[in-house]
Amino acid sequence: MTQDNTFDIIIAGGGATGCVIAGKLAAANAGLKVLILEAGPHSLNVDTHIQPVRYIANLMSPNKSSKSFTLHVSQPSEAVANRRIVVPAGSVLGGGSSVNFMVYTRAAASDYDCWEKIHQNPGWGSKDLIPLLKEIETYTLEASLNSTHGSNGPIRISAPKEYTNVATQFLDVARHYDKRRGVTDDWNDFTNANAYGVWAKYIHDKTGRRSDTAHNFVYNQADNQNLVVRVESRVVRVLFDGTRAEGVEYVASEDKVIHKVFASRLVVISAGAFGSPSILERSGIGADEVLQKNGIPQLVDLPGVGIDYNDHNVIFTHYKACQEAETIDHIVYGTPDALQKHIDQWTKSGDGLMAHNGLNAGFKLRPSSEDLQELGPAFEKRWNDFFALFPDKPVILGGPANAYTGIGPMDPGAKYFALLYALLYPASTGSVHIAHGLDPYGPLDFHHSYLENEADVVVYRWTYKHLREIARRMGFYRGEVLDSHPNFSEKSAAICKPEDGPIDINAPRIAYTVEDDAAIDDFHRRTIGTAWHSMGTCAMKPRSKGGVVDSRLNVYGTTHLKVADLSICPENVGANTYNTALAVGAKAAMLIAEELDLRL
Repeated sequence: MTQDNTFDIIIAGGGATGCVIAGKLAAANAGLKVLILEAGPHSLNVDTHIQPVRYIANLMSPNKSSKSFTLHVSQPSEAVANRRIVVPAGSVLGGGSSVNFMVYTRAAASDYDCWEKIHQNPGWGSKDLIPLLKEIETYTLEASLNSTHGSNGPIRISAPKEYTNVATQFLDVARHYDKRRGVTDDWNDFTNANAYGVWAKYIHDKTGRRSDTAHNFVYNQADNQNLVVRVESRVVRVLFDGTRAEGVEYVASEDKVIHKVFASRLVVISAGAFGSPSILERSGIGADEVLQKNGIPQLVDLPGVGIDYNDHNVIFTHYKACQEAETIDHIVYGTPDALQKHIDQWTKSGDGLMAHNGLNAGFKLRPSSEDLQELGPAFEKRWNDFFALFPDKPVILGGPANAYTGIGPMDPGAKYFALLYALLYPASTGSVHIAHGLDPYGPLDFHHSYLENEADVVVYRWTYKHLREIARRMGFYRGEVLDSHPNFSEKSAAICKPEDGPIDINAPRIAYTVEDDAAIDDFHRRTIGTAWHSMGTCAMKPRSKGGVVDSRLNVYGTTHLKVADLSICPENVGANTYNTALAVGAKAAMLIAEELDLRL
């Protein structure tokens, strides 16, 4: 592997998007010298990354000793009971694609059309991005004749070879209880915003391995000496000649020494919603107030850097299940000896529970007219100004998880399932800024903005009630795990029951009082967390409207410098964000190839 310090293109960040860009350009242009600088370690054939079921233990319990995550701690907020929210970001080659839930969820077509029309980004509409997404995937589930899914790309999409009966039962109850929405074969066709269905996943249908960008775009080019990867190399800042980007400084974990590398043609920052604005600010690009506080001379006045932080916040509620329920608790929390037979099966045939992510069913929901009455005036303006204009935008995303994902103690002999639900377009946004000068390891000044708008609060309240009714009708239901539910009054008809059985599909719904609603809101404020979908902090929109990059991903006020990752999203998307990261990567590679006269 070359140790040269001059390359044609430097990719500052080897996450999901960065690997797509580097891999596509390097594969099509044999003489092109591309360097990926990744802050985290390699993921090549590492069990905790390639075995799907391992993600739960990794993602639900990231800790300071893990090299695969960078933990970002927010400022405390009254809206979440004065807690500091910890948001992990993938810090490993492949980024989020190497550590995420692997659920295949795609944005609404109108999400990308809004990027193009409202935020003035020609070439970023759904008509432009859907073909790129088709090229990048192989969808192995049954698809319609007019499918928006691909059939010959490197990223493979599958359904589990073994459905767990928890998911099957959830969909069966949803079909009969929530007849207004129903169950569909494909709820990720860019148009369906109000249905339940099988949740496809980024898992290889034959090998049972995670389908990430590191293995499918970078590691598969091991013989390409011009594609260079330097891991555990954290980028400090971009080097400039005037306002022309000419390279970057980075710190190697092994020696903590500053190294410099140079790009003859282009620098691409692809360090995510936390990393990319931080690199820009340490490079002197950002708001004057932020830079002055950190003692950094301003190169470009760009106050949009670090603002409009977006995420999907998520809630998990847990339920006890009978012994007949097929869960993966024994896999997720089992001893090495207990896991070995499952590992052997996965190694031999690529199937079994090791090839599972425990999320086999999912949903996207929009409130009905009756639901809107229940949501009340707090949500009315948000609905009229936003959701009513775009009928393909869901309000809530979620599904049943076949495992206990809580933090309280488990009964080793018990079985559990969880219902998770995430708000897809929060009404309020936050910010991410540097706070320790040029120190790339210093904690950031991070404000998340979760539940700071009452419109978001009432949506979560409505969703909790709706999903609880489905859970109570599932045949496997045996009660609620009290520490992952609201603390209702002992006199309340809504009080949670640690030991219970399923109710009839036509049983009356629980009647909640104003006090019960307050208990639900309090529960959400105490327990809400991140869905690991950070975005929006280097928005692609006009500079006059707080934009950081233009529609060709060029950083305003500079040359030979682009940002390409989820930080460029000008507004949120109604889905888990891996698919959008793939779209950004494919589009960025196309733009770069056009500008540098490269093949693709």
